[in-house]
Amino acid sequence: MISVSKSLRLSILRKSSGISPQGFLNLMSTVQSQNIKHLKDLTKNLDVGHSKLSPTTVERFCKEFRQTYQLLNSEESTEFLLYLAPSSKVDRSTVNQAASKFINSSANSNIERLQDDLKQALEPPINQLFSKIGQTRGGVKFLVDMRRDIIETLKSIEPGTTQHKNLTELSKNLKSLLSMWISVGFMSLSRVTWESPSALLEKISGYEAVHPLRSWTDLKSRVGPYRRVFVYTHPCMLGEPLVVLHVQLTTEISKSMEKVLKEFRSVSNYNRPDDRPVFLDSEEDIGSVDTAIFYSITSSQQGLQGIELGTHLIKQAVAELQKELPNLRRFSTLSPIPGFRTWLLLELTRHIRDQGQSPLKLEEERILQAVSENESGAEFLFSQVKQGSWIGDQELVAVLKPILLRLCARYLYAEKRRSKALDPVANFHIRNGSVLYRINWLADPSPRGMTNSCGMMVNYRYFLENVEENSSQYMMNNKIAVDEQVLDMLGSER
Repeated sequence: MISVSKSLRLSILRKSSGISPQGFLNLMSTVQSQNIKHLKDLTKNLDVGHSKLSPTTVERFCKEFRQTYQLLNSEESTEFLLYLAPSSKVDRSTVNQAASKFINSSANSNIERLQDDLKQALEPPINQLFSKIGQTRGGVKFLVDMRRDIIETLKSIEPGTTQHKNLTELSKNLKSLLSMWISVGFMSLSRVTWESPSALLEKISGYEAVHPLRSWTDLKSRVGPYRRVFVYTHPCMLGEPLVVLHVQLTTEISKSMEKVLKEFRSVSNYNRPDDRPVFLDSEEDIGSVDTAIFYSITSSQQGLQGIELGTHLIKQAVAELQKELPNLRRFSTLSPIPGFRTWLLLELTRHIRDQGQSPLKLEEERILQAVSENESGAEFLFSQVKQGSWIGDQELVAVLKPILLRLCARYLYAEKRRSKALDPVANFHIRNGSVLYRINWLADPSPRGMTNSCGMMVNYRYFLENVEENSSQYMMNNKIAVDEQVLDMLGSER
């Protein structure tokens, strides 16, 4: 899609050309239409039917394709992607013909040839284009970015329509190819330090989505003493950290981001504790730490969505940490709970509108109604969670704490989607074999933390000797490995 710098250059070009704004717009419209036409022509030229093209010509066409596509703005890329999307489907009659020949072949038939014909018939035509582009320098990164555009375009298309279905198939086909090219076997694990290239440090700062960095000083502390940052890179995307993992080295399973981040942000009415942690800037005492806390894992490329890399990064990071720090005996996350507040507000709304059961117990309803002046317990909790002002009222905090903790435990342990944990972060770590270990009150009182989960965070603990069994039980039997302290919050619901 067109970049800011490209837009700026176009503006300068218009002013220097002396053409009126409307005339310039008409000119650009013509150029952009020609770009889409050129892309369509290149698509046909790179089709499987043109197998006699020389490798040099194919490479030139692919380079032109990439350069021309990158000139498109969002509307034009949407138009072109919708043009491409039908090519993600196979021709049914061709498949039926090839299958019939294969099934009805005699013993003397060339089975290998018939099998190849069937395979070719089952391959979507668009894969020929993607494969050729992916084999050129810079092609894989281009296709990752193109899939990002497809994913973004899907958000603006009405679900259930032919266009949405075709784009979904286009995304699936491209994902299938990328999952082969961006294989874990080709990935390189490396540790990032303050001495790493500044371009890499800048990308890590920009990509961090879980706990955004506030300054270069913040970044320096995150790669400094008692911290580790690991990245996955790929030879086809040099200089691009595909997945980033941040680790704290400590002596306990951390309960709060205040003990993890030196520069920590909180909402204005949050009462910070008096016993703020002391962050050491001196050399590490390697022998003093026995716990690794994974507090952020970020996939930097939206176009790789659905391709599992984070799981393997954690496993390799654990192996690297064990080699470096033999005393490490505990591995845990301090994870966000991104869907809790949204889920709770939805459950309360349904009940208030008489469309569902209350998520509150009778005793909780009574307690909240006593605090409220003229609302039901559910209505009072809804307004407090919606506004978020309760965090500055210590008496109200004391009332809400046990209620919100229980509801959060229910959300993480009992609420399911297709028999798996509803929360995406919970599903990721539990699928990897971790234990739903502990829910931490006001562990992230930042604006983002309050918006996502009323400030709560969760520890998923990795007991290395049980990881395989826990993962198998979850994948095969939908059983979540959970610690007693979480079950105790559920009470009779456990």
